[in-house]
Amino acid sequence: MIKQRTPLILVAAALLFSAVTAYGQTVPPASQQDELIAVLNAPDASRQQKAAACRQLSFIATKRAIPTLASLLADPDLNHMARYALETIPDPAVNDALLKALDTLQGKPLIGVMGSLGVRGETRAVAPLSERLTHQDPLVAQAAARALGQIGNAEAAQALSRAVSGAAGDTRLAVAEGLFRCAETTGGPTALGIYDRLLQLKTPHQVRAGALRGAILAREDGLDLLTTSLQSEDYILFSSAVQTAIEMSDARVTQVLSAALSGLPADSKILILGALAERGDPAALPTLVTAASRGNQAVRIAAIKAMPPIANAAALGTLVTLIKDPDAQIVQAAQTSLVALPGSAADQAVLGMLERGDPESQLQALELIGQRRMTDVAPALLKAARGNDAAVRVASIRMLGDLEDAVQFPVLIELLLGARSVQEVRAAEQTLSAVCTRDARPLPGQVTIRKAVYGAVGAGGSADVTQKVADMVSSGAAAIEASNASFGDPAAGVVKQLKIEFTANGVTQSQTVPEGRRITLLTSVTPPAYVNDLSAAMAQATSQQKRAILRVLRAAQGSAALDAVRTAMKDSDADVSSDATSIFCAWPSAEVLPEVLALARTATELKVKVVALRGAIRLIPLENITDAEKLAGFKAILPLIQRDDETRLLLGSLAEIPMPEALAITASYLDNAAVRNEACFAVIAIAEKMAPNNQAQIREALQRVLKTTTNAEVKKRAAQVLEKV
Repeated sequence: MIKQRTPLILVAAALLFSAVTAYGQTVPPASQQDELIAVLNAPDASRQQKAAACRQLSFIATKRAIPTLASLLADPDLNHMARYALETIPDPAVNDALLKALDTLQGKPLIGVMGSLGVRGETRAVAPLSERLTHQDPLVAQAAARALGQIGNAEAAQALSRAVSGAAGDTRLAVAEGLFRCAETTGGPTALGIYDRLLQLKTPHQVRAGALRGAILAREDGLDLLTTSLQSEDYILFSSAVQTAIEMSDARVTQVLSAALSGLPADSKILILGALAERGDPAALPTLVTAASRGNQAVRIAAIKAMPPIANAAALGTLVTLIKDPDAQIVQAAQTSLVALPGSAADQAVLGMLERGDPESQLQALELIGQRRMTDVAPALLKAARGNDAAVRVASIRMLGDLEDAVQFPVLIELLLGARSVQEVRAAEQTLSAVCTRDARPLPGQVTIRKAVYGAVGAGGSADVTQKVADMVSSGAAAIEASNASFGDPAAGVVKQLKIEFTANGVTQSQTVPEGRRITLLTSVTPPAYVNDLSAAMAQATSQQKRAILRVLRAAQGSAALDAVRTAMKDSDADVSSDATSIFCAWPSAEVLPEVLALARTATELKVKVVALRGAIRLIPLENITDAEKLAGFKAILPLIQRDDETRLLLGSLAEIPMPEALAITASYLDNAAVRNEACFAVIAIAEKMAPNNQAQIREALQRVLKTTTNAEVKKRAAQVLEKV
């Protein structure tokens, strides 16, 4: 009968094993116990199948499975899995089987059975396990010691205590481990006796450290032993005593630790100071203050760092004093602790430094305000921004920009108009610009993608990703990341960039970002009141302040800001009108192009003509017109371009127009040594994008590039494009 059923049993075992390995430890129904036992008894079942059956039995086995599982204890390959199942069966017959196996097994199976007896806490095993503490095989002796420790009764502790003095090496360590477990289980006088016994022996450092900890904590009053140990020349015992002190709730421990500091080397003092910090007892503060004020630098720093965990406002005075210490590292530590010190009292102390301190202290206070991320400090900052020290005024003005909604915009403008130095003007400008950008709100409206190119910077491959970006925007994306994940990799191993021309709310823009950055496709507008306040301030401002306001208007954007810049272009101050003209020509929307072109044609001053030409070259691509119309715009300004810098900009813009005439214009610059490289790049870029019906012109232009350039990368790129043609 058995032989006839074996194939079915093996099939069942295979299915069980597959379920376990594929889905983890699946709990089988209790009704499967007999089938699993049959798998273990089947002579043809594999080791894997039997191991899987043991694993499943660990969930459902009863007394019925004990004989079969016990029969596997002598098998070195299945001993572990059999015990895995046996240990879960609550029936005492399991212990009987394990005890019986002690007399018949050797090596790893014996070690495993001893471990299972320890797991089950079988007190009847104490005597046979004790006999094996002196076994000739050290692994067996060590397993016996650990098992006795798990059983943990008084008899086990006595056996281990008798064995510990005669044990050596790893066996002594295992016996000590067993004793520690007994101590944790029994507690009271037995535990104290174990710890004291271990302290008397020559044991590994971790045993001595653990024994001292236990001996101190097991005593009703461990302060005497703690005090003695803190004076020990044995660093292991000393450090164990310090660590143990952290666990003790007795308030007198702080006094003991503080008293122990005197006469110790620096490393030991630092350890105690760390313990005082972890205990968090305010009574330690006088000790910390003394240690922080003088002596070894490392000890002073440790004392300073120990102050914040105590969270006591009494530490403030010391820390404030220490930030004036001549030692820079002490100052740094004091500042760090002041930052970490919790509570409003610390905030008030910092504000007191700002209000009543000397300029150096005020600057430190401003730094602390930023690091502590303090709020409700606007009045103090405004007062400091109007104070007597220039450096303090500058730092305060810069910090005001970080206080969202805490300071009214007109107040910031007043600070700009009251600025007494170039640095203050610049600080006020930066603050106003930051607030304009921060408070700008995106305008709802349609975004139209006009052109998008992702590819290498300079020579290298690129891809037209206009449709891809348009699809992303139509799917709801407000920002586009320049990455291979988004667009593939048109130029492997080369730095790439993403350039997008788009129209948002009627404003045409062009943005270029390097790989890994994002382009936001929304138009944001600064609150109109801000722009009105800035425009009104122009009438009261000095020349320097007007120029700063113009730069803030550039950050604000919007039609009202642009009108203010237009007005400033007519200012009687030449510096103001010049800056306004430069900002106007660099405006990011194509609406200013007609006026910029007019300036480029009519300006008599070279600087104005140059900025206007550069603005026109940059703005023409932003117009919502065809490539042919863009090319016509570039051709119209060609006669006005006299300098190489503007020629380079022109070539860069023409490179985006895939038309024969654009190719002819860029190729005409190949003989100009000053702009040859840019011309080569432009020719190659246009050739890549042009229709194939212009092969003859493309081939001629690329061959000229190959003859002209000395740049190896450019030659390689030109040759690749030529090969495609």
